[in-house]
Amino acid sequence: MEPSKLKKINSIIETVKDIVRPNNIILRNVDDTVKRIHESIKKSKIEAECVKGGSIAKDTFLKNDHDVDLFVRFALHYPDNELSELLQKILKIAFPKQHIDRIHGSRDYYQFTLKELDYEIIPVLKIHKSNFHEAKNITDFSPLHVEWTGGKIREHSELADEIRIAKQFCKANNVYGAESYINGLSGHIVDILVIHYGSFLSLIKKFASIEEVSIKKPIIIDTDSLLKNPLNEMNASKISPLIIVDPVQPERNAAAALGKEKLSIFINACKQFIDSPSEKFFEIKKFDLKNKILELKNKNNNSKIILIKIKTLEGSKDIVGTKVFKVYEDLIKHSSLNEFAVIDSAWNFNYEKKSASLLLVFDKEKLSDTVEHLGPPLSSKTDVDKFREKYEKTKTKGNRIYTIIKRKYVVPEKLLKDLFEEKYIFERVREISIEKIL
Repeated sequence: MEPSKLKKINSIIETVKDIVRPNNIILRNVDDTVKRIHESIKKSKIEAECVKGGSIAKDTFLKNDHDVDLFVRFALHYPDNELSELLQKILKIAFPKQHIDRIHGSRDYYQFTLKELDYEIIPVLKIHKSNFHEAKNITDFSPLHVEWTGGKIREHSELADEIRIAKQFCKANNVYGAESYINGLSGHIVDILVIHYGSFLSLIKKFASIEEVSIKKPIIIDTDSLLKNPLNEMNASKISPLIIVDPVQPERNAAAALGKEKLSIFINACKQFIDSPSEKFFEIKKFDLKNKILELKNKNNNSKIILIKIKTLEGSKDIVGTKVFKVYEDLIKHSSLNEFAVIDSAWNFNYEKKSASLLLVFDKEKLSDTVEHLGPPLSSKTDVDKFREKYEKTKTKGNRIYTIIKRKYVVPEKLLKDLFEEKYIFERVREISIEKIL
């Protein structure tokens, strides 16, 4: 790399580090909340402890990021199906006047906002690396991930800023988030990648050099050298283009849920940043519907853009977002099955406003009024006779019988309106309708 370009990249990185580094006064408020929960645990005579989780615990949180994860770790003798109820009891004593939402999941957890901080309080079993097989839920491992990352940062304090800027880069390029409707790089993956390569710059230089994303030639990262041969020692179903040996659960690929598309976007963003370094790669752009429509119009000449508006169901962000994304996928899939090719698309989910927008781009031209309906091969005489009974006018082509029928849908909007009435669509949203056709 040219010295002038390297100098520019390092200058940008240092500037962004200053921008995303938070004011640690936020930690005082979190400490007060943890203290109140501890006092409530003591009053309740429950064997548990409250610990910070996520980026707050690791000191890698970003400026203006007000999400705080706390874990209440229960002794192993408590039944798994009682943890959520026990936590509810603890929180009611700790915050008697506070509105607290119970969020349903594999284990119910709780959300509330206090002093402008958005808390998620999650019940887990108190396991250690030595007895991790006693875990009953994937969230039981989360405090151990925090301990591992925190330990590395205590050894090399500069890693905190390196992880922050990596997270900002991923967020700005829309590849951050472990939620199933995103399939991006989780905070845990970002932590491991930065720790493994030693810095944000080393990380992106490595990924910018990748020519092909493939399961046949995966990138394998085993920071603590826990496995001799990850490809042979891991579950075959968890093998993916990026394999990250989890430092807490060595048999687990921490990147198994990372989508190939998001990985490709990340690699491409790394290449672009190295080629043309700019602070724009760290700027999180708010979804602007008007601008997105204009972008799609300019990109797709002679097209029809259909804007679909959704009012979402109640529930956790991950579950609700996943339902919206499934609707988005199903509409594209069934449009294609009815010969309406979606030539471009976009979607946005706003959890706070309980809404979502889908944009589907189709060709402007109508489909033909009629279509060939293929029947059975001529060799199947019984089936051919039944086909002729059903359809008055039939023809043959090659070794098949067919007829011409009136097409049910010649424009995609009619199909979409009917799809909105299908159970697999309307059960996933509160309301769905076409807002505009452009």
